[in-house]
This record gives sequence, C-alpha cells and structure tokens, in this order.
Amino acid sequence: MSNHKKHQMSSFSDLKGIADANEPAGEAKNHSTPVKENVNKKGSLDLTLSRNVQLKRFPIIAKVTFLRDRPDLVSLLKGMLNNSADMPPRLTAYLKREALWDESGITNKGLQVINSGLCEAKELGLYHIWYTDNDPLLGTRPVMMQRNTAFFDPKMSSWKKGSDAARSEFQVKQPLQLNVLEESFVDRNKSELKNISLQLASLEPEVICSSEKSEQIQLEWTLGFSQSLVSLKGQLDMLQFTQNKTSSRPETLELSIDDFGDCLNVVMAAIAGELDGHWQPDNRRMETRLEQIQRYPSAVQKFQIDSFKRSGLKTDMGAFQSVEATYLPIQPADQADAEDWQCFWLKNFYSRKYHSSPEARKQQSQWLDHIALNDFELPLKEQQSLLSELSRESQTQAYWHIAAMADLTPSRSRKLRMPISLVNGDSLDLNDLIRQLSGDEDIEQVIYSDRYVHTPRQSRNLDSLASCLTDAEGVLLTLHKQKGREAELPDNWTREILQKQSDNHGRYWILVGTEHTWCWECSSGLDFIRESGGQFIVDGSPTFTPKEEAELPRYLQDQINNIAAEAL
Repeated sequence: MSNHKKHQMSSFSDLKGIADANEPAGEAKNHSTPVKENVNKKGSLDLTLSRNVQLKRFPIIAKVTFLRDRPDLVSLLKGMLNNSADMPPRLTAYLKREALWDESGITNKGLQVINSGLCEAKELGLYHIWYTDNDPLLGTRPVMMQRNTAFFDPKMSSWKKGSDAARSEFQVKQPLQLNVLEESFVDRNKSELKNISLQLASLEPEVICSSEKSEQIQLEWTLGFSQSLVSLKGQLDMLQFTQNKTSSRPETLELSIDDFGDCLNVVMAAIAGELDGHWQPDNRRMETRLEQIQRYPSAVQKFQIDSFKRSGLKTDMGAFQSVEATYLPIQPADQADAEDWQCFWLKNFYSRKYHSSPEARKQQSQWLDHIALNDFELPLKEQQSLLSELSRESQTQAYWHIAAMADLTPSRSRKLRMPISLVNGDSLDLNDLIRQLSGDEDIEQVIYSDRYVHTPRQSRNLDSLASCLTDAEGVLLTLHKQKGREAELPDNWTREILQKQSDNHGRYWILVGTEHTWCWECSSGLDFIRESGGQFIVDGSPTFTPKEEAELPRYLQDQINNIAAEAL
C-alpha cells in the first residue's frame, strides 16, 4: 500500500511543472464541486430536526475511486486543445493512457475533467471506515475514512469476503462526499495527517472485518420546499500508526450531505399527526382544525404557524429528539372547519378596534381570497349577518364595533331608498319582496351575482325568484362548482362563470326596469329563503342595502352597460 501511494505521488509530481507552465495567467485554480446553497427565504417553510446517530468503524480491504481536484490535468488538457503538436510525447501518452485524449482529440472523460476540475484516482488498500449503522435516513454509508499505513500486519478477523463483501451494503456505487484523514507530505522527511473532504466515486469491498469501534454523533437535518441538507458533527476515534503499534487520535467530523432525496412529505406527514391534521403534498399545506392551531399567534390570520416546536417526533425516517418549524403552511380541514376559521377571524378582527365599512370589507375580502381557502365556499359577512352570529355578552367589543359600523354607514342612494331588513322566522312573500326591491316597476332583465349558487336548495330558491319575474331574462354570475353538478337554472336564465376576485365576494341583486336600474347588495345568499309547509320563511337576518351603479364592482357595471347597449 505504501508503494502504491508513493507511485501516485510521483505521478502528480511529474505533471506539476508542465501544468503550471500551461495554466493561463490569472485563471482560477479552484475546481471544487460547488456546494448547494442553503437558502431560507422569509415566509418559506423551514424545518430543523435533530437526533443522535450511531456510527461503527470497520477495517475494509477495497478498491476505492476518489474524485480529486486536479488543476494540473485541467491546465494540461487546455494546453493540448490550444497546441497539441508542441506537447511532449510522454505527456500525450499519459493522457491517452488515462483515456482523456485519443487520436480524434479530447474525450468525453477529458471534457468532464475540464468542466469539473476533478479526475478519478483509483486505489487498492486497507481502510478504516466509519459507517452509519443502518440509519433510517442515511442507511449504511461511509462518512469518514483513513488509509492503513502501518508497516506491520493488522490482527483483524474477517467478517465478509468475496461476493458477500462486494454485494454488501458497504459498497458505494454513486458518488458521495465524505471526510478523509490522509497523510500529506510536508517535505521528504516529514508528513502530517490532514482531515479533508473528498468525493468518493466508488468503493468495492473485497474483505470486511468485524467492527472495531462505535460512536454516537449529532445529526441535524434542515429541509424545506427547496432544500434538504443533513449535517453530521462529532468527535471520532481515528488511528495513528507508528513502526510497531497503533494509537488513537481524536478527529472532528463535520460533514454536509444533500444527496439522499426529497423526504419533505414524509416529515410533514409526521408533523401533521402532532396537530391531528393531514399533510397535502399537492397543495403543500397541512389540513388541521381550528382547535389545534388557534393558540398560535396569527395562525388563522396568516394561514401559517410562525414557530412550531416539538420534542420526540417519530417519522418513517426514524425518531428525532427535537423538531423546529417556521412558517408552517396550514388550511382548514373541511367546509365546516373553514366556517369556524372565518368566525374566529371575524371575532378577532372586530375585537381589536373599530373598522370603517370599506376597510372591513377590504380586509375580509383579502382574507377570503387566500389560496388556503380555494377549496371552500365562504361568503363575505357584513353588519347584520355578523351581529346575528355574535353574542353581545361574550364578544362585547366585537359586537359594539360592528354595531357602530352599521349605524355609521350612510346610504348614498340619490333615490332615498332605505335598507330592507328581514326578520328571522317571519313569513316571506317573494312577490312583495320583489316589488320593494324594484319600486313596483316592470322588470326586463335580472342580474344575480353570488359566488356560491350550487346546492339543490339554492337552485330551487333561484327558480322561485324567477317565477316572480316571468317576463324577465336573467343572468347568474357565480363560480364553477368544485365538485358535483352545477345548479340548474330557471327558464330564460344564463350562467356566466366568475373568477375569484376581491370585488366579487358580495351577493348583488340588479333589477333592470323599463325606466330605472335597481341595485341592491344582500348580506346573505339565497339560503335565507326556507320553504315550510308550502310557505316561505325567513331563515337568518338578511339585509338588502341599496347601491348606486357607480358603487358596484366594475364587472357588474360592465354587465349593466352590455344590457343597455343591446337594448339600443
């Protein structure tokens, strides 16, 4: 082994002078493989898990291939490309022997050396290698090794050899990074051991001896949507060889590993279990119920848990002593839970301070438009509908802030129309309601805008309203239904599909008459109409607020303008 090592050293020395002469002036000589950047952007999920890892040291006779930094070869190959005719024959022969150059010019292997700065260096020898001991995350993989440079026969018992060794989990087929403690010559008479990081391209065991030492080190795993990096740190017992004995030498292991695949979904499934939730890989969000996350500040408002900590997390990649997460994305578990989230957000929003009606509407619209609520149907709630849900005793501040907002919101109608409020449980005459909304004017066109008109009850109620306006054509503006069939439309009605925008949260009734256009915003969807015993009953406390055309969202103004243009 010592002779093999010295032969390698002489090969490097033979090329060094020529290589330095051919290196272009000012060109960088550092061709190390770039390290993946560990980026944690603010607001992006970031996890840190930690635990102890068991390592074992094995004496192994093996064929080993390292990828070593070779600026001399890079310079030599570039010199060949520039002017191969003037290159000394012995150097050309060397490049051909190493399959870096042939009669047609530089080979693919030679191009790889130029691009990476690394070249394969093959060895056969006895090595003392620290492996992870069948770790659930890392498996059995080498993390630190050193060459046996003793001048006496080691007294070791064989454990595996031949095909058993070659096919064992100790082989390495894909390049990986590890620490190597190797001898470096200071001068001809003196050498020293250096702990360096190298890429191991392959390792083919021929004889594996029984383990001679075991240690525990610290593993820290950081991962997120765009990173997955394992750091191993600890002290390992390495060997020091003298003429007739072996002694111990402590060495620090600091190794970063980023080549073991994407395990984020596995870890997030375990974390979701801690919150009685479910991780959704497609949405990259955790479904969890309100009662599990309302204790985290701003979780419902931001749809994320800013800081999450646990001790003792079990995953399919092993058990971890601790886990910390920042910016953990969350969403409601189902429709009923989403309604609970909305109620919680509204109570918190109105409890803090008084909000003007436009500001309250804007903030609630922005919250409802969050991507975490895409799968749920949640209406914009205002004034009367909010007051009916809040208790004056248990949510005193929120209740009076909303009540004040209702009292201070003026009607800007030039026709001096007043809001129309219906009382829960009262009988409902739809014809009379239509007459109030239309000023008893004949109606030619009806526009009803509501994000959610999908259920059989909503379809029946829309049909009941249309029956009060038999001579009018209607347009329903609504979203696509997430699942199942679309609601059936009354005769003479058409459907236009909305996209989720902040200005289409409200429910609008627009009645285009022979002389006027009557515009109203309703605090409730069509579910306020409940049929009982052949009669209609008010379900809830809906309020119709008069609007001028200029107060309507732009998409509704465009609808009215289109109707007017068609009438010309």
